[in-house]
Amino acid sequence: MIVVVSGMQRSGSTFSYNVVRELLEVRGGVSVYSSNSMNDLSAGPSEIENAIFKSHFPDEMINAFLVKRAIPCVCTVRKPEDAIASWMSVFGFSLEESVSMYAAWLSWHKKMHRYMLNIHYDEIDDYPWLVIWKISRYLLNGWSCAEIYKIWNNNRKAKVYENSKALNIAESVDIGFSFYDKVKFYHRHHVSSIKSRRATELLSKEQLSFIRTSLHQYINKDGEYQWG
Repeated sequence: MIVVVSGMQRSGSTFSYNVVRELLEVRGGVSVYSSNSMNDLSAGPSEIENAIFKSHFPDEMINAFLVKRAIPCVCTVRKPEDAIASWMSVFGFSLEESVSMYAAWLSWHKKMHRYMLNIHYDEIDDYPWLVIWKISRYLLNGWSCAEIYKIWNNNRKAKVYENSKALNIAESVDIGFSFYDKVKFYHRHHVSSIKSRRATELLSKEQLSFIRTSLHQYINKDGEYQWG
């Protein structure tokens, strides 16, 4: 099985990726790729049955597969202003370049949302075990409550918070503005706080107004993303 895990940046896509990874690891093994393209697939080990591509901007070939429903895709979304505020806080990008990047993602997702399993960040934050169940049901014919519990326990926010703070840079991938674990894809300081913070706590009224004005075609009057 080949699975694409995509999502709005800072929306829980790495949580969903690790759920998929743990489900497939015990069902024939899994090769993992942080890539927008499947070009590297042929170079992967032939004895491993499954592959995951984690991408925020899948290329035309992946999109074509998704439209044909040839491969499953798990995609996470979040209130754009909250995701942007988190992105800026964690990685230090400016408001303008952050909004531009999110606008590009929203444009892609607006066209592609019907071809994937969409999960909202608030679901991951409040009911992670339910999200694990949804992903399991979407990808597989069979799973167990014990397996769902184990995956939840391995990916609890408190545990990820501690693990991401202690990330070994020497064993990580350097992407310029951060480092991420080669297997779990957690970034350094991946979880910035145990309690999720809203944009209203991190940005000024002027910054929030700029985001909502710039992304007005994708959001409602309360700033929530409307993809349907």
